[in-house]
Amino acid sequence: MNNLVGIFLLLCIGGSGFSQISFNSSDAGIFQKFGTPQAAIGKNSSDLSLKNLGKLSLLGPLNRKDLKALTKQTQLEILLLNSNGLTQLPEAPFTSPQLLVFSTKNNSLQSLPLPLIQSSSLEILELDNVALDSIPSSTLLPNLELLRIVKNAADSLVFPDSLPEMPSLRSIEFFQVPLTRFPEFIVRCPNLERIVLNGCRLDSIPERISSLAKLHTLDVENNALKKLPHALGFMPNLRSLNVSANQLTSFPERLMYAPNLEELKVKNNPLPSEDFEILRIIGRATKTFVD
Repeated sequence: MNNLVGIFLLLCIGGSGFSQISFNSSDAGIFQKFGTPQAAIGKNSSDLSLKNLGKLSLLGPLNRKDLKALTKQTQLEILLLNSNGLTQLPEAPFTSPQLLVFSTKNNSLQSLPLPLIQSSSLEILELDNVALDSIPSSTLLPNLELLRIVKNAADSLVFPDSLPEMPSLRSIEFFQVPLTRFPEFIVRCPNLERIVLNGCRLDSIPERISSLAKLHTLDVENNALKKLPHALGFMPNLRSLNVSANQLTSFPERLMYAPNLEELKVKNNPLPSEDFEILRIIGRATKTFVD
């Protein structure tokens, strides 16, 4: 479930934005699948000498000269940073008015620059193997569609209750991100279709999740959930629910009658064997795959 390498990039830029929200920043053809094809491409630090790059991918350590050159790239559509030895990011590249995608991997970032977290153009934000302890309440990303955070090294990652809603957000993917609790801002993102909170130490899901009328996938595998909200059974578009590897000792039967539920994954929970059998019987009757 958390194998990001197996997720294919199925994105197209057009007048209405991305047609899909799956994303793999390691895809070899990523530059051909984003933005305007004529945008200049930089693939290593030597390319930083080029002016007005539209797409830039930097792998490996950056020295002071590289960082100074990076600050001059203010027309970027895509910026991918991987294993650059960074703990902070320069602000200048994120002032680009057409920045669509930012991905950082294996950089121990402890904070994010203000122009990034207040970008009016950003549609994809991927933070892989960072060290953030909080997301600022000043975050304002009106056009963000996909937020992915993987392997955050801090003891916990705090999302303040005052964090504004992200009206365009369609997919949240957190893998091995220690959370103090279910982030409140999630239930205020009306266009969410997919939530993955895998290995996040969650012990509860609020009933208010039912306000997400467009949600079709909820994956909360490998947490510490002891019960599920009954409201899940009334969500009109919920098709896939993965609650494997939690601490569930009971299961709300009403959930099996969610109007469009097609797949339920519930293995590796301390449910009584008879409850598993009941779920499978109901699953056959409702044409829901139960694993």
